[in-house]
Parts: sequence; C-alpha cells; structure tokens
Amino acid sequence: MARTSKHHPANPTIALVGDGQTERFYFADVRDTDRPKGLSIFPDYPRKIGSYKGVLDRALSLVGIYDRVYALIDVDKILQDHQQAIYAQDKLAAAAAGVIVLENNPCFEIWLLVHYLDTGRLFNRCNEVSDALKVKDRIPNYDKSEKFLRSNRLYKISKDRIIKLAIPHARKLEVDRENRSPQYPRAETFRFFEWYLQQNGEF
Repeated sequence: MARTSKHHPANPTIALVGDGQTERFYFADVRDTDRPKGLSIFPDYPRKIGSYKGVLDRALSLVGIYDRVYALIDVDKILQDHQQAIYAQDKLAAAAAGVIVLENNPCFEIWLLVHYLDTGRLFNRCNEVSDALKVKDRIPNYDKSEKFLRSNRLYKISKDRIIKLAIPHARKLEVDRENRSPQYPRAETFRFFEWYLQQNGEF
C-alpha cells in the first residue's frame, strides 16, 4: 500500500488568521462555496485580537498544527501608530517560523476592490476603500456589519473575477514596491489564491 509523505499530505489543512469579521466570513464562504477536494480551510478569528501582534502570535501558535498557516495583516493601524520598524522585525520572525504573512494595505477590503478596479490610489483609512466599493457595478450596498456579511457571500459573488482581474491587479501593485509610498495599496491576499486555485485545479 502506498504511503503518503508527511511533506505532501493528502488532505492539507489551512489556517487563515486575521483580525476582522469580514475576513472570517469571506474565507468561510471560500470553504462553503468550493468545498475544495483535498483541502481543509479553517478561518481563525476566535475573537477581536486588536493588533497585528495578536494576529502573528495566534498564527505562530498554529504552526505545526496546520500544514499551512496564513496571517492576514491590515497595514493601516501599523502606519497610524508608527510601528513599521517593530512590525518588520516581528514579520521576519513569524515568517522564519513558518507563518505566511499576507499584507493588505490599508485593510482587507483592498482585496475586494481589486476585483473591480485597477488602482494605485493611496488610501489612508479603510473606510475610504469601503466607500470606493460602494459604487454601481461593484458592491454598492457594502458594509462591514455581520448582517450584511452573512447575507451577502462576497467570495461567491466575485469569484469569477479573481483570475482575470483581482490577481493581475494585485500583482501589479507589487511592481517597484520598494520605491513606493508606505500608503501605496497592497492586496497580498492574492498570494493565497494563486496557491489555492492551483491546488483546486482552477489556475
């Protein structure tokens, strides 16, 4: 009987850790919409963590329990609190321990926005991104309430835009990043979907 290598598990387990209910509902919808064969996805948002450090610490605690552990970091508060230097050190340490750190600048909503828009606009706050979503042909009724997120399956309604629009737009934001303003938008969530859609046979 063939044995499964411990380095290539037959049913990889994926933990996604963040600090917002938008992310929690979004990735729960990924799991529930796709029911991916051979993957188990666990959005991990047990409570309001309140800081990037809490997200990284939670992610670190899951290394070794899950096959892949992602930490989704909103950059807006790091910039507002002038924590870039200490965050850079903490990010390096987490990555060295096996956490895959994905930055969204200013917040997770930028990933939703690049499904609809190719933009390099500098957003200072998350509500500016939310306002950019609330226009015709995007998500005009968007809000961050639990009621909205439960009744509007954001992954399902925008999935067909990921490969042709969201990933290319997010990749474009990485070009010449070292020479960009700290406020320059980032949607590194695309890195999860490049991997995930490959595993799911869609990319």
